[in-house]
Amino acid sequence: MGLSEEIRQRLINSFKVEQAEHVQKITDGLLALENNPAADNRQSLLNEIFRDAHSLKGSARAVGMVTVAALGHGLESLLLSAKEGRLDFTPELFDLFYQTLDSVELVIREVEKGNATPPTKVLMLLAQLEEAAAAVAEEQAAAPPDSEAAPAAAAVSDAAPRERLPAAHPSTSPANTTGEETIRVSVSKLDALMSQLSELLAAKTRTDQRLAEIRELRDFAASWNKQWDEMRTSHTLMNLKAADGQESHESAISEFALTNQSLLRALASGTNDITRRFTNDNMHLSLIIDEFQEQIKRIRMLPISTITVSFNRMIRDLARQQGKQINLTVTGGETELDKRILEQIKDPLIHLLRNAADHGIEPAAARQEKGKEPAGTITLSAHQQGSSIVIQIRDDGNGLDLDAIRQAAVKKQVLSAREAKERSEAEIRSLIFHSGLSTSKTVTDISGRGVGLDVVRTNIEELQGTLAVESETGKGTCFTLTMPLTLATTRGLLVKAGQQNFALPLNTVVRMLRIKPTEIATLEDQSAISYQGKPIALAWLEDLLHLPATSERDSEEGLIVVIVTAADLQLGIVVDSLEGEQEMVVKNMGNQLARVGGIAGATILGSGEVLLMLHTADLIKLAARTDFRAKGRAAGKETERPHRKTILVVDDSITTRTLEKNILEAAGYEVELATDGEEALGHLVSGGLPDLIVSDINMPNLDGFEMTAQIKNDTLYRDIPVILVTSLDSPADKARGIEAGADAYIVKGSFDQGDLLEMIQNLI
Repeated sequence: MGLSEEIRQRLINSFKVEQAEHVQKITDGLLALENNPAADNRQSLLNEIFRDAHSLKGSARAVGMVTVAALGHGLESLLLSAKEGRLDFTPELFDLFYQTLDSVELVIREVEKGNATPPTKVLMLLAQLEEAAAAVAEEQAAAPPDSEAAPAAAAVSDAAPRERLPAAHPSTSPANTTGEETIRVSVSKLDALMSQLSELLAAKTRTDQRLAEIRELRDFAASWNKQWDEMRTSHTLMNLKAADGQESHESAISEFALTNQSLLRALASGTNDITRRFTNDNMHLSLIIDEFQEQIKRIRMLPISTITVSFNRMIRDLARQQGKQINLTVTGGETELDKRILEQIKDPLIHLLRNAADHGIEPAAARQEKGKEPAGTITLSAHQQGSSIVIQIRDDGNGLDLDAIRQAAVKKQVLSAREAKERSEAEIRSLIFHSGLSTSKTVTDISGRGVGLDVVRTNIEELQGTLAVESETGKGTCFTLTMPLTLATTRGLLVKAGQQNFALPLNTVVRMLRIKPTEIATLEDQSAISYQGKPIALAWLEDLLHLPATSERDSEEGLIVVIVTAADLQLGIVVDSLEGEQEMVVKNMGNQLARVGGIAGATILGSGEVLLMLHTADLIKLAARTDFRAKGRAAGKETERPHRKTILVVDDSITTRTLEKNILEAAGYEVELATDGEEALGHLVSGGLPDLIVSDINMPNLDGFEMTAQIKNDTLYRDIPVILVTSLDSPADKARGIEAGADAYIVKGSFDQGDLLEMIQNLI
């Protein structure tokens, strides 16, 4: 790429930033006019919009964006007619304005891809602008034509206009011409950074001075060592011993000792002085570096309004599309957040806002029947809370339909009918984040697939944030996102488990406490404790991470529990010890280890130790898994863990399988299913060893007799009790079952569930 092309590309990159500002200002002005046509500042708003449209056109011409210039000119012409009172604002005209602004961004995206020909929809829009301008001209035939009105749609012709792109370097593809990502920084932030830089330069000068002092001390010690070596080499001490007179001998020894003592004191004094000065310098330097680090972080911080500016337009379009009246209010837009986090939470916020508009806000007529204002309100608010930012999206709509959520959960087999009835309102609300669960009766381009909120929560948790929901029927819903201010560094609580150190994100830690083993209860086959009057599941960190068990389960000193939270869920995690807290820079684990459960990343401590940062949301999910819950520990037990006995039911009849499954689960057993003997043996081979097997005899592939025989002939499985439940009631069949090794034989004709349960209890 030649020099002129490089300069041109820089101009285009600058234009992208400039046009985004112009488009946003025009959008904000149009929204203000549309929402309040009779505003006192109507004329000033029109003037500002017109100026931005004119600037957009001029900038596009300067960089050769012909189509963008044509769009800007068409927009400018219609705005001029409206400003002069020759054109009335209508919903259709506003739609045309917004579509024009969308087309500006579409054309620029196509240019970045290397597509010089404008999309067909843009050409059609240019034709609409031309028709609108022509209609105004016909109605105002007597009015003098605008000096630049004629080219309003000049770009529309038989030969479609092509953007004049800079010549690409032979080795450079169009995709690489977009330029580096940039960020605008306020002058005040740069000034603060320069101020800290001057402090660092002063610290550097002091460090140079300390280095000179250390060198002087080194030279002093070297000189002293040289004198000592010379005296030892010349056998001065030996000569002193042979000197005439004991008194002169002692005097020389005394003088030598005093001289060395004086030198030693000087060395000690110099060492103490430089240690004290270096300590002070180090403390000062640490303060400067901490402040410098904060300033660097602030440079990456952008106000949340950076991403919320387009939300008003989005809600306006959704409301118009659905025939609703919706007002969006944004507060706390000046609250700053790390640029990377801002970019990654934009899509989740958009989804929550679209959900609020689609599911939450009712049509105007329905709202009026409930005594509400016809226009619904969605409020997006943001504020800083310590080292976190809290973003809330609240609507005054109908609220969550808990009954519909329960029904959807049962239909999708997320919960049984009994579980759906027994779960608390908070637990039912949390089900909206379950993948595939939706209460929408129809699937639209906005919602209805049941995947959106699950993705939203996953994205938030990936950023070490939390997402919670509150709702009141008939009054509305509120989603609360709690995010760290920056991902550059994070504070972690250092804990030890399984003889390893880990870090928990401090913003997810609710409380640390010590409990006695007797305070642990068993709830739904999982260890639990009571916290603030509510039960909280309890898990050992070494179990969650599959580490060797090293902690004392019945320690007289008690167990250390860290209560953590993610979304609206809490978990108590037992650790061996607390090692303090520390600020750290966390790096991801790379693609190879990206899916390791419970791990968010790693950091290196000052000692050089690699420390794993735990993923709180993952830990809570791991603790809730059925296979883990079966391993929950009873109070005061180190090796014994309360768990539900597992029974494998083998039957080719779905009716029989379901009947036996319901009976056994109601009795408190964990039930696994297989449709024939071959599948059952495969289950055993894969490691799923049940405590007992209940099987039919007549089954395809492998019947119950042969399956039982193979199980009893294998040393790995022979101790698993087998109960045959069948309609074959002849003595020969019973004898064959016993010969195969069955531990019990039940005839379906005389089947009694009490007998079955009693028999199972006796066998296991």
